[in-house]
Amino acid sequence: MAILFTNNASTNLAASITSGATSLTVTGGTGVLFPNPTSGDYFLLTLIGISGSPIEIVKVTALSTDIMTIVRAQEGTTASAFTGGDQVQLRITAGVMNGAAQAGLASGGLTENTQTISSSYTISTNRNALSVGPVSVASGQSVTVPSGSRWVIL
Repeated sequence: MAILFTNNASTNLAASITSGATSLTVTGGTGVLFPNPTSGDYFLLTLIGISGSPIEIVKVTALSTDIMTIVRAQEGTTASAFTGGDQVQLRITAGVMNGAAQAGLASGGLTENTQTISSSYTISTNRNALSVGPVSVASGQSVTVPSGSRWVIL
């Protein structure tokens, strides 16, 4: 499972959506600007009302031409209704950046990782993960290692 990105992907909603919608349609022909998630991959979109409000972050789990399957209300935002013409943008989010910072910072040939895993994480299928210990998992959080994958702590 990976978070996917493309540069400068921005479009508009082709039609209105309710706060309970599980898919959205973007302006015809603009779906190609966005990644095409497969096998558990996804990307995050920020939906922005024409007036600048509301703002919601959604997870896109599938893309078919200009129709996106979405999981609503990501990163503490609220599921909201949006109108055709409202903005749809692929942006770097605080959750993505905080996750990258937690995963480790590379500098000068050294890689650092935090000593406490503070949010639940699932290692991608058929991928391995490495941490240098001691490492602890915060209360109420978990690390899931699927069959065929390994998590090694040195």
